[in-house]
Order: sequence, then structure tokens, then C-alpha cells
Amino acid sequence: MTKSEDSTLVKEKRFVRYDQLIAKAEREGRINGNYRCLVCGMRYHTKEEAEDCCKIVGTSR
Repeated sequence: MTKSEDSTLVKEKRFVRYDQLIAKAEREGRINGNYRCLVCGMRYHTKEEAEDCCKIVGTSR
């Protein structure tokens, strides 16, 4: 192996399951969604989903 071959970047193999999970997250709006949960930052397609994400349910005492 020559020096030029040794310094070449080698693309690692693709992981199909990872690609499937990323695609699913994009479809569900968790990546690049228009609305973000104000607590955790998870993204959603609708404002209602974002508001309900980390909603704290109060109990009456």
C-alpha cells in the first residue's frame, strides 16, 4: 500500500436499521418538525403534539 492509498478516506458500511429509524423520525416530525417541545426540544408536526410532549399533569390536593 502506498502512502496515497493509506490516506484515502474509506466510507464505512451503511447501517440499514439506522437509516430506517432516521426516516421514521423524519416522518413523525421528530426531526425537522415545525413545532418544538419547550421542555425537551423534541420536534413535532403540530403545535398540539409539541405542547402535550412533556405536559405536567397537576394533581389537586
